[in-house]
Amino acid sequence: MDLEVGQVLWLKVRYKTNLIADKVHPMLVAVIDIDEDKIEVIAIDKAKDKISQLYSEANYFLDSDNPKEKVIYVDSYAQLNNTLTIEYFPELTKYRKTTAKLSYNKLTDLINDYRIYHKNNFIPDERKVHMTKEEILQLNEN
Repeated sequence: MDLEVGQVLWLKVRYKTNLIADKVHPMLVAVIDIDEDKIEVIAIDKAKDKISQLYSEANYFLDSDNPKEKVIYVDSYAQLNNTLTIEYFPELTKYRKTTAKLSYNKLTDLINDYRIYHKNNFIPDERKVHMTKEEILQLNEN
């Protein structure tokens, strides 16, 4: 696979079984499952004008500085309360703006918190979304 954990894809996705994003959002590659031919992504959203979101245990703050990040450009938060998987296909790489990854310490802390959140919290079925190659291509055609 040409994708790596910590890289960011810019995609329109389904956040819930029936809720489709109206524009592309950064999706951090959190898990690559070669055996199942899928990746798991964590939705990222900018924190500006959404500071109240940072008080939720379901969201993880990502500082765009210290060190300066190359995959997120503004302070953001990661949404831990979804399980978003995508069928892997090589053309997914065209949805990256850069091959850079989130800095090591931030990535490690985020993935750890993501796993802990999923272990300790119930994720409702409507927040468990798997998208096929066809659906990704259809939602993200220019």
